[in-house]
Amino acid sequence: MVRRVRFRGWRSVVQHHEGKGHNLANSPALDSVCCKGPVRGTVEVEFWGVRGSIASAGSRTSRYGGNTTCLEVNTPDGLFIVDAGTGIRALGNRMMADGIDCVHILFTHCHWDHIQGVPFFSPFYDPKMQVNMVAAAPTMGAGSLERILAAQMQPPTFPVPWDVMPSQRIFHDLGENESYQIGETTVSWVALTHPNEVVAYRFDHGETSMIFCTDTEHPPGGPDPRLVDFARGADMLIYDAQYTPEEYEERKGFGHSTWPIGIAAADSAGVESLVLTHHDPDHDDRFLDQLAKVVGKERPGTILAREGLRLTVGGNGS
Repeated sequence: MVRRVRFRGWRSVVQHHEGKGHNLANSPALDSVCCKGPVRGTVEVEFWGVRGSIASAGSRTSRYGGNTTCLEVNTPDGLFIVDAGTGIRALGNRMMADGIDCVHILFTHCHWDHIQGVPFFSPFYDPKMQVNMVAAAPTMGAGSLERILAAQMQPPTFPVPWDVMPSQRIFHDLGENESYQIGETTVSWVALTHPNEVVAYRFDHGETSMIFCTDTEHPPGGPDPRLVDFARGADMLIYDAQYTPEEYEERKGFGHSTWPIGIAAADSAGVESLVLTHHDPDHDDRFLDQLAKVVGKERPGTILAREGLRLTVGGNGS
């Protein structure tokens, strides 16, 4: 279905793709400027938001950052974004400055801290921009993503309605066992445990693989076996470690995990590099510095994500 809305000279084009066939490698639309990607065989990630639950700006969080979840994944085949927390605003401004006019945004779920940056993502207001928006339909329901994003922009909560943004937005609902492929880059997903459900994403490009797993709660006794199987042999696992083990005891059922479980998941899956993210809004820079020391002793090389952190996966970069 294609729907066109005219408003003060703008044209909003929204398309919905359902079912199998999410391989866009030969799409004419992808001749546009998706990104100036890394070399073949590598994937570059940059963190634009690493905070969980709510943004926490201020001097006490200035080094790790206070924006909510947003990850840039730059591949030789295109530019991907995972989640649209407040961190996506600065990323969008960077994209506009670089002249990028095609991007793929994947949503792990639609809790507010993962979608609240959408109204402030400047590429949505560019009529030349093509935005492929991807969600796992079994966890949201086919077509639900657009309804959810549009709802947060309805008056009186936001002055500009979703329908009048002039960019071309194409929605892709992934079914069970379906992946999303751009060129040689394949994105697959697995459903995990979180209130209102969540998915983790796996990026595979050649021999390089990276897992983004936020907002997930482990079962009693250890890491989620679904995640361990999904992440097996990956170069990098980015994992939700919002709580310390002591905090978790008082927050069971909230849908988040801990750094020891992140280490156990990475070790069980044979993952080389572990990055911990989705920091609690009450964990300031000093707290996270101390946590980094503890985690580094338990699993040397483990990194606590911070805004502006850029990592190369594969090609001896992970």
